[in-house]
Amino acid sequence: MVTADTAPPFPRVGGHPAFDLVDTVHWRLDERRAIDTLASFDDVVAWCAQFGVLADEPDALRSLARRDPSGAAEEHAAVLALREAVHDAVFAASPSAVGLIAREHVAALARASLVRGPDERSWSWRVPTDLTGPRAAIAMLAQDLVTSDLSAARQCADDACGWVYLDTSPRHNRVWCTAAGCGNRNRVARHQARKRA
Repeated sequence: MVTADTAPPFPRVGGHPAFDLVDTVHWRLDERRAIDTLASFDDVVAWCAQFGVLADEPDALRSLARRDPSGAAEEHAAVLALREAVHDAVFAASPSAVGLIAREHVAALARASLVRGPDERSWSWRVPTDLTGPRAAIAMLAQDLVTSDLSAARQCADDACGWVYLDTSPRHNRVWCTAAGCGNRNRVARHQARKRA
């Protein structure tokens, strides 16, 4: 059985954690093949743990979720809405998506606290350690992305993939999420098509 602890790691191709969150939907552009790898609140916790955005231990959040399944389900749905808002804000310039991110960011700051860093020379935001913590952390990531320079934002050129990323290639001409995945598959398909022709 695959659990949050034994599942393969989430992809890191986005160049920003908020884009990596969007990329938790595989085959986004093909409804027949689409796979949502954030199928539960536990998956959200696992994603947050992998990307280092939790203020608390993952097991503590999972324990809270077991004690409050309806609260965990609400938080799971809110995180999925934020994920889709990131996609729509960047790639559809959706005012409603930007509005959702703004509201979630303000709410996250209201629930967070500023704490001194280990070097005692800086302060950073610490999200709540309750079930709202993952959503607060993700809202901060989303706001960070949408208020940055998005000129390098791209979506994979594959017809079905839909993964998104920041193109930091030297010539800014990256068209695939990964060269080994979609890039190779499309090169092989083009080669086969030329052979058939």
